[in-house]
Amino acid sequence: MRYLFAAVYLLVLVTQLPHVYSAYANLESPEMRLAHATALGAALAFELSIGVFTFRLVTGSRSRWTKPGLLFFLVASAVANATYYGLIPPQARWVMAAFATVALPLALALFAEEFGAETRKSAAKAQREQRRQEREQAEPEPAPAFVCGVCGRSFGSQQGLNAHMRSHAAP
Repeated sequence: MRYLFAAVYLLVLVTQLPHVYSAYANLESPEMRLAHATALGAALAFELSIGVFTFRLVTGSRSRWTKPGLLFFLVASAVANATYYGLIPPQARWVMAAFATVALPLALALFAEEFGAETRKSAAKAQREQRRQEREQAEPEPAPAFVCGVCGRSFGSQQGLNAHMRSHAAP
C-alpha cells in the first residue's frame, strides 16, 4: 500500500510539473536566454517542496512548520493551476507573480527550519544517550550477594548471612 501511495503521489507531482512550469515561464522575460531553464528549475523546486513536506508530514515530523509549509505549497500549486488553465484573469496575474516571488525563498526558509529541527532532535537524542551511558558507568557495582549454602537464600552482607546461619545450627 505504501508503494502504491508513493507511485500515485509521484504521478501527481509529475503531472503538475507542466502547469507550474507554464506559470513560472509566463513570468519570465521572453528575451532572457535562460528563461526556460529557470522556469523548469523553479517548477522542479516547487514540486519537490510539496513532495518533501508531504513526506515529512507522513513520517511524523514534529516541526511546527511542516503543516503550514505543505499548506502554503498546495495553495500556491492551486494558483499555478488556475494560471495555467486561464482561470485567473490577465489583470490578476500578479497573484502568481507574488506566489513565485515568495514561494522559493519561503521554501528555503521552511526547509532550513524543518531540517534544523530534525538536526536539533538528533543532537538531543545523542546527548540523552551519552548521559545514560555515563550514568550507567558511574553507578557503583552492586555488592556481592552472600548466599546460604544450606537453603540458598541470599543476603546483602556477611553479618546477615552469619545471623541466618545460626538458625541452621543444631539446638
